[in-house]
Amino acid sequence: MTENRFVLDTNAVIFLTTTGNAIPFGLQDELNEAALFISVITEIELFSKPALPPDEEEKLRSFLSERIPIIDLSSAVKEKTIALRRTTKLKLPDCIVAATSIVLDAVLLTDDDHLLSLSLHGFRVQKIF
Repeated sequence: MTENRFVLDTNAVIFLTTTGNAIPFGLQDELNEAALFISVITEIELFSKPALPPDEEEKLRSFLSERIPIIDLSSAVKEKTIALRRTTKLKLPDCIVAATSIVLDAVLLTDDDHLLSLSLHGFRVQKIF
């Protein structure tokens, strides 16, 4: 059986680290068993929030350090990003996140309507809630 793999978009990380959010039935177990990743773009977006409270920053760092590798811009991710940017109307950060999920053969977990409506060969996407 192939291991489940997810790339978490910025809004998915925020959702998963916000107290009180209910993860849909079945997804919690799937996430517990899956390999999770984030793009370097997601890391930048998470930590560049103006006036990020120290406790929120610590919560994010703790969540990420537990088991979520940060995927840098490899040659494969850059090439796929360029191809996506040339053929879609997505913004560059979204292209990088989508390219990361394609290169990793992972499902992108997001709440971004632009990404959820994207239909590309090799791209799999799932709504976080």
